[in-house]
Amino acid sequence: MLALYSRIMEKQKLILIRDFLLKTFVIGLAFAILLFVMTVIFWDKWSGFIYTKFQVPQKELGELFVNSFLYLRLYLIFVILVPGIAIHWLSRSKKG
Repeated sequence: MLALYSRIMEKQKLILIRDFLLKTFVIGLAFAILLFVMTVIFWDKWSGFIYTKFQVPQKELGELFVNSFLYLRLYLIFVILVPGIAIHWLSRSKKG
């Protein structure tokens, strides 16, 4: 009886972690899309401010923009989505 209860609790923990990771991925993806749209809309206005305030050349500012989205994408996919999918498969295989 105790072993059955332990397996049920283990599966519930896996489902909870899976749901947390997948919802975190969706929120992160929505945030990334919002950040991209806001950057594209206000690029002309804020890039001039960054040039004068922080003395960042235009070429480096473009590289910073591209690199930040590259790192955000890698984080969302490999740190959040992949473990969420793996836990999903693990919880599906533990039926019964």
